[in-house]
Amino acid sequence: MGEQLAFGDGDREDLAAAVQLANWRAFMAPVAEDAGAVAQHPEVARVALAILKVFAEHAGAHGLSKAEVVQALKGNSSGWPEELIDRRLAVLIRLGFLEPYLLKSHQDRYVVRPAGLAGALAAERLAQHGGVDELILLLDRARAVFDRSNPDPEAALDYLVSCRNALRVFALDLQRQIATGTTAELMESHRQHDHQGFTRQVKELNKLVTDRFSGDWALEEAGSALIEAEQFYRLQVMAAADKVLEQGGGSLNFDVLTVKEYDHAAVQGDVELLSQVGTALVADVPTVWIEPAQLLETVEGFAPRSRARVRPLVVEGDDEDEDDPLQWAEDAHAHLRERRRLRADELLAADEEVDLTQALYEAGWPAAASIITDVLALSDDPDEPYAVVVEDGLLADPEASVTYLHPLRLRRQNVPQRSDGGSGGF
Repeated sequence: MGEQLAFGDGDREDLAAAVQLANWRAFMAPVAEDAGAVAQHPEVARVALAILKVFAEHAGAHGLSKAEVVQALKGNSSGWPEELIDRRLAVLIRLGFLEPYLLKSHQDRYVVRPAGLAGALAAERLAQHGGVDELILLLDRARAVFDRSNPDPEAALDYLVSCRNALRVFALDLQRQIATGTTAELMESHRQHDHQGFTRQVKELNKLVTDRFSGDWALEEAGSALIEAEQFYRLQVMAAADKVLEQGGGSLNFDVLTVKEYDHAAVQGDVELLSQVGTALVADVPTVWIEPAQLLETVEGFAPRSRARVRPLVVEGDDEDEDDPLQWAEDAHAHLRERRRLRADELLAADEEVDLTQALYEAGWPAAASIITDVLALSDDPDEPYAVVVEDGLLADPEASVTYLHPLRLRRQNVPQRSDGGSGGF
């Protein structure tokens, strides 16, 4: 079954106000006494929904009075005046949307008539999908007829014909908008028709026709006509999307998709396709705007650092055992070289040469960086019997502990004796 809107769903993206009003006027036309029966602004529907919410959350066993409804809506986030709320309550009571709890004169406690709730939910669906949800409900009701133990052939035929006619009405409206509408209008229309289950539902209905009414020519013909209508409808939906993308993409119009659609594309989209998004875009670095007052304030508060050199403090003392800083640095360097030798010997074990690639993957990041730094430093030192070979190939794996690296080999080699017999100092 298609998505059923929850009452008061605040996360949906409504259609434009003018489109909502046009849809509601068309929706009310079959039962309207005259053309002025529908309000001129969609805001009145939101007031009715807010009143429904008050009854749903605050009504007791005997309903609510008008004063209680007005009090509950005071200070609402939409800023509706009390006069507007009173006027809407009067209309809803006069039309039977709100009924007296007791059918007596001067009753001031009211309850919601269930048919009024159904109308409010239908208005919600019209505000989001322009009536396409009703087509989904029609297909579901048709499916329910076929699922009965003894389905009525006449009722089944009526539903198949109704579904086919409804699909053609939507398809013909889309075809007209493709030929005459603007890109913005097509974008609105395409969002109304953002349903993916029509093809599946129509196929399932036709399978039920074959299973339950095999040999009934009228029903089989109606099933085939329903498939043709769905294909025609789907063709118009795809044509509308193609025209929007063609015109919107050519003009670099970022309003083609909603924020949610862009967010979904960024998270769920194909990486190769997403990488092509910016190829045709030209962007300038934003200008840094500084007002004169800010510039003057910054200049006045700027204090340049002095470049005068200051003699360092001389520590007075006769302690002959005080550490020599140069000796301390040499000792630290010797300790570092020894640690690096131990690491290299551990990696080589008893071998003369070893491939470090697997060891780097096992170490992970940043330990792998420490290993690479140590062996490269040893390889650079002419007094150390180690050499590192970095191969040209590049190993890249976004799922590995080290995402990319060059294959690395460490080998032990003989170091020629230096003529001076000394070793490299710090």
